[in-house]
Amino acid sequence: MATKHVAIDVGETAIRVAQVEMKGGNDPRDGASLTAFAERPVPAGVIRAGEIEEPGAFAAVVKQAVAAAKVSAKSASVSVGHPSVVIREVDVPSQSLDKVRKSLAFHVRDSLPMAVDDALMDFYPTAEFEGEQGKMLKGMLVAAPREVVRGVITALDGSGVHLSRVDHTAFALWRSVCRGELAQGTVAIVDVGAATTTIVVSQQGAPRLVRVLAQGGADATKAIRTSYKGSSVDAEQLKFQIGMNPQAPVDHRQVVDAVSHAMGPLIESIRNTLVYFASSNPGAAAQRLVLTGGGAYLNGFGQAISSATRLPVMIGDPLAGMGQSKKVDVSGFRGREAVLATVVGLAMGVE
Repeated sequence: MATKHVAIDVGETAIRVAQVEMKGGNDPRDGASLTAFAERPVPAGVIRAGEIEEPGAFAAVVKQAVAAAKVSAKSASVSVGHPSVVIREVDVPSQSLDKVRKSLAFHVRDSLPMAVDDALMDFYPTAEFEGEQGKMLKGMLVAAPREVVRGVITALDGSGVHLSRVDHTAFALWRSVCRGELAQGTVAIVDVGAATTTIVVSQQGAPRLVRVLAQGGADATKAIRTSYKGSSVDAEQLKFQIGMNPQAPVDHRQVVDAVSHAMGPLIESIRNTLVYFASSNPGAAAQRLVLTGGGAYLNGFGQAISSATRLPVMIGDPLAGMGQSKKVDVSGFRGREAVLATVVGLAMGVE
């Protein structure tokens, strides 16, 4: 039986709303269809460094986006991708998920950078194996500061949206990208948003490592504006048209140098993350890298990451293999489908 799920992707510069119709089966993502979509820009200052600074303005943008999407479902999932959220691989005794979740505090109390009473925790199982003391579950521990989640929930109160589920951006990315051929082998997903970059390493279709960096495409925009010292330039347009393209004409060198300087530390952090995973998992290094998010379209960025990591790089298409309702205005995202990765994967999440 087909079911419809609505998701809200909270970004620093845009709110995206999508509705995905899922079919039954071993993998309900097979045969899924995008039945509604809309996005609305977030005014500057409403969200800063992942924190919602103006709840009223935030709720108004969400309400506008939901209305524009014309979704039919009455509740929605929302994404949280704040760098303060801890996600790490852990092993726990094999038992029902309800019991695992209730016992998480006991198992991870000494390994969290926050008090367990201040954290909301969840567990995503990825494999079962035989340990020295019996069957064990391997999976991803998620520990989010209560105030971060509470801030999103409180801000949504004024939007008229009934919140059904809070999920991490990383798992949404993994769901939307790691399908078909990309569910095989080891794949690194790098989602470059405005303020943060999320890295997910998937092995044989299961998430193995997540890291969220407090760097994003807005750093490049800021660098261009700074380099022109207040001159009237469209920094956002220059970022995508010229970016860090090594083949850019000499008269665009100012932009290339500014963007390269701003994005260099991010590229190095991405490389170091993949080196760490490879050293911790001998024989399981990433074989390819998939770029998503708005930063995927920054000119020359994919080439720079490929050179730094020595991996083939492709831009992800979360709509590949999906149906699309005639009611969806595809002109709004044609040519930049990678920005839908989080919201589509979020809508694919089912309990």
